[in-house]
Parts: sequence; structure tokens; C-alpha cells
Amino acid sequence: RKTANLVVTLAYRKPGNCVYTHVHRISNRWGYVRTKTPEETEFALRKKLPRRHWIIFNDLLVTFGQNLCHPTSPWCSRCPLENVCAKVGVTRSR
Repeated sequence: RKTANLVVTLAYRKPGNCVYTHVHRISNRWGYVRTKTPEETEFALRKKLPRRHWIIFNDLLVTFGQNLCHPTSPWCSRCPLENVCAKVGVTRSR
């Protein structure tokens, strides 16, 4: 599913939800969705997130996850969203 959505997004510039690990983790960490798998996250985001934001949402969350919102010990002290983040599953942060 992820690869098919990626092809639709990159090749045809059509909205697609490419739910990478970062997108799944961060969407749940923020409390925006409550899902157990990336596939569940994809469908939850399709319902909640306006279609016009699908491409940029994915791009931003992948970069955000690589640089600040790591799986373990995220950089919460550097995060511009620290005050509004639910921090679901975060037991230790920097």
C-alpha cells in the first residue's frame, strides 16, 4: 500500500497517504489518531486529514521524525509543538 501511494503521489502528483513509520508513530504520539499499525493509520488519516494536505503531511512528518521526533528519546526540548503534543508513548525525551 505504501509503495502504491508513493507512486501515485510522486509520479502523478495525486493525493496519497504514504504512511511510513514516522507518520504512524508521530500521528499517534500527537494523539491525532489512535492506531496500532501503519495501515490503520493510513485509513484513519484519510478520514481526519483533508485530502489537500496528504502529500505535504507525509513529507513533513518524515523529516520531522528523522530530525526531532525519534522513536526513542525524541528531542522534545527542541520541538516547536512540545506544548501541544500529547507525547503518547514517550517515556524519556531530551
